[in-house]
Amino acid sequence: MKIAILGGTGPEGSGLGLRWAQAGHQVIIGSRLAEKGQQVAAELKSLLPSGDISGADNLTAAQAADVVVLSVPYEAQS
Repeated sequence: MKIAILGGTGPEGSGLGLRWAQAGHQVIIGSRLAEKGQQVAAELKSLLPSGDISGADNLTAAQAADVVVLSVPYEAQS
């Protein structure tokens, strides 16, 4: 399954992404800036080289995924 984590560059999104990739899912780390998503994805890949982890901007990540998870701090939702 392809899972996009929007706002996935923080501790919660990164932790979920790492665990889902470890379970065999394809993970896309989404961010407002594609470069930030790609940077965090590269960091996660260094922890789990066998993981299928990539980064993208939020829109691209959402369009490519089977499942979309929103992972942003509560304070950012106002």
